[in-house]
Amino acid sequence: MRFALLCSVFFCFLFNLGQSRSEWIFQEDPEEQGQRRDSLRVGDEAPTFVLLDAAGEEPVYLRDYTGKTLRDPWKNKQRYAVVVSFWASWCEPCKTEIPLLMKMAEEFKADPVKIFLINTQESAAFSADSVRALIKQRGYTLPCLLDNTTTAAQRYAARSLPMIVLIDKFGIVRKINRGYHENFHIEISKFLRELIKEETPPQPSK
Repeated sequence: MRFALLCSVFFCFLFNLGQSRSEWIFQEDPEEQGQRRDSLRVGDEAPTFVLLDAAGEEPVYLRDYTGKTLRDPWKNKQRYAVVVSFWASWCEPCKTEIPLLMKMAEEFKADPVKIFLINTQESAAFSADSVRALIKQRGYTLPCLLDNTTTAAQRYAARSLPMIVLIDKFGIVRKINRGYHENFHIEISKFLRELIKEETPPQPSK
């Protein structure tokens, strides 16, 4: 009788231990609770993309310009700081932001800087030809990439427009602007001047 009681207590102990261990294995880090990785953050590696250029209908690879390793390092030896701006035809603040980005591109035309517009979140009826016509109508001179499936917008968590992401020469996100910010171009230009001087990846803060 005593042996049966001891066995019962022992197996209850093992069950509770296993249950506690299971809870411990699958328990979330308290700091991660409520902070799902559904947003892009400064310090993240920029999601790669391959998107068609609206003008030339040629694919543009982010890794031709920046990243831990370039796509064709034997051919593409130059690294660039990259600015991507998500926009759409219906976005009113984009009409103010894009001309300022065009001026910025002119300012850095002799430097290793690339600025891309990424057209996204359009209606199904808004075709690539519609984008081209709009670019011509508004006089946009920056390369415009077509994100008709919103894949890039989803990977960058671009839920509202406009959204600007500044990527350093090693593929790390260094700045994010969600929504239009007055005088944003002054701040980004200043940041770009620092990024183009960097010859080694930034060291993460401890």
